[in-house]
Amino acid sequence: MAPSNTALSQDAPARRRGQTAEADEPAPDRNTPPRQQDDAFTMAQLWSGAGFIAQAAVVTFALSLSGRVLSQPLSLFSWHPLSQVFGLFLLVQSILVLQPTRTAAQRRVGQCVHAWLNAASLVAFAAGFTAVYANKQRNGAPHFASNHGALGATLTTLLGGQYLVGFAMWVVPALRGRVWRLHRAAGYVSLLLLLATFCTAADTGFVRNVLRIEAWVFYAPMALVAVGVLPRIQLSKLGFKKRKV
Repeated sequence: MAPSNTALSQDAPARRRGQTAEADEPAPDRNTPPRQQDDAFTMAQLWSGAGFIAQAAVVTFALSLSGRVLSQPLSLFSWHPLSQVFGLFLLVQSILVLQPTRTAAQRRVGQCVHAWLNAASLVAFAAGFTAVYANKQRNGAPHFASNHGALGATLTTLLGGQYLVGFAMWVVPALRGRVWRLHRAAGYVSLLLLLATFCTAADTGFVRNVLRIEAWVFYAPMALVAVGVLPRIQLSKLGFKKRKV
């Protein structure tokens, strides 16, 4: 059956409105990259905002210290600073990767990356601890006699416990609601303790007499890492502030 004149007259304004709307829409810019979905995870979160300060500080410090150590004849002890500074770099990444997550999709990916980075940093710290322990054992030197050694031993134990708690939450999801905030807070405490441990390394004989590095080369990057990480903390995730709806 052919459409009536009345139906055609009623469709005409609708077609004109559709054509007007299409004409008003701006043409897509071919040079503009597609907008990323709000719930998508991106590694750019590692250096967004104040995170860029932490990244610049830890990368510069790691490259500088590693270069100075590698410029000296390698020994068993050399693996201690090399492993520790690599562990520092990995731990900073593992914290920054979770700080900006806002959606469930971001958290799932971020938690996976966080777990692998933490596992790698724990291996690095354990290797560095083993190297210095074996070196002292070989030379008959006392263990944990300095502030640096005592802090390092405490930190290694704390990081091991942190990883066990994180692994337990992954295996038993029911634990997350009970210990998640404590695990997160302990992670920031571990970072601050790690930064303090590196600062005490500036007063060791190896740094002063062998590498001949001034103390500020340690103090300044550690302070900048704290400046880059701490402002990104969401207090609501630590239970100190209600999250805005």
